[in-house]
Amino acid sequence: MPALADFRFFNFIIPNMENQIRMPPTFSNLVRENMSNRVEISTTNGQSWSISWVVEEEHPHQIVFTGGWRAFYEHYHLRIGAMLLLSYHQPKFFYVALHGTSFCEINYGKNLRNGSLPAIPAHGNYTVQFFAIMLVNNPDTLMLPPRFSRDYGQSLPRPLTLTTPTGQRHRVGWNMELNGRIVLHGGWDAVWEHYGLRDEWLVLFHYHDIQNTMYVMFFNCHTIKINYLAHAGPRTDCTFISYPTAPRSMHIADGFRSTNPFFVKPIVHRLASRFLPNVLPLPGVYEDSPISITNERGAWTVQYTHYVGRTNGCFGVGWSTLATACQLRHGHVCVFERLVPQDYQLHIY
Repeated sequence: MPALADFRFFNFIIPNMENQIRMPPTFSNLVRENMSNRVEISTTNGQSWSISWVVEEEHPHQIVFTGGWRAFYEHYHLRIGAMLLLSYHQPKFFYVALHGTSFCEINYGKNLRNGSLPAIPAHGNYTVQFFAIMLVNNPDTLMLPPRFSRDYGQSLPRPLTLTTPTGQRHRVGWNMELNGRIVLHGGWDAVWEHYGLRDEWLVLFHYHDIQNTMYVMFFNCHTIKINYLAHAGPRTDCTFISYPTAPRSMHIADGFRSTNPFFVKPIVHRLASRFLPNVLPLPGVYEDSPISITNERGAWTVQYTHYVGRTNGCFGVGWSTLATACQLRHGHVCVFERLVPQDYQLHIY
């Protein structure tokens, strides 16, 4: 499972959150058996809050913060559109960075004299922290928030250096649009493809003006941080194409070691011997295409087909032959390791 000493996720403030806030199902499923009740939430200005939680009957897979939450909500004047970046340190501590509707972190004043509050983010004393959302069907560019663009657009270096979670550095060009917003372009498409990014994922930026560099973290559509480093051996660059949510799949994914991107699919569908549904978009495969899948039992050509009006697709023609040869059945978990854009190695657990 992800290293719960540093499990990070976003939570957006939406209507009717004054009295309670729900944690993501993925996180809740991992921790609800062992997490303390009450938990301690510390903010970046050093204040600490004790909050109790429940699991409601109508939301059996979600932890809900209740007792003490309203006082926290009112103290920080949270409002719709604000966002919390939470970092969980088991069994009872959360560290929270609060972001306003400008997508930038709110600086309430640093006061860490009363404890050893770990830094959020991991890269120390940053100048500013903000996030951006990847727009639908636009892998070539990324628009940064207006406030950051206004405050730092005159001093930002060209090209901009992005340091990713694996320690790699990518040089990315940028322009200032007529509306005053910075747009990343040349080189961003390579970052998108290399890390298997997806529409509506989030990018967290930590800008260091002295170093003239950006540190970035990626969060999936479930607002969970993609913990690339947890899945790589020393000096390797291992990339999740998509992080799984089922507990057994997560356990297998966390133990898988490779320098290549990969994704994990459990065999749970009753028709999985005929086709494999809900396959995520494959990096570098933009149209319905045949892909090659190999393992120790053989090699197969399988048709990847996009679902009309949706972002994912399925493995269709050719999958039945593969499933029969590999004796796939309910309960198996498949790891698809990408060798080149249309060539995958299959590992079965």
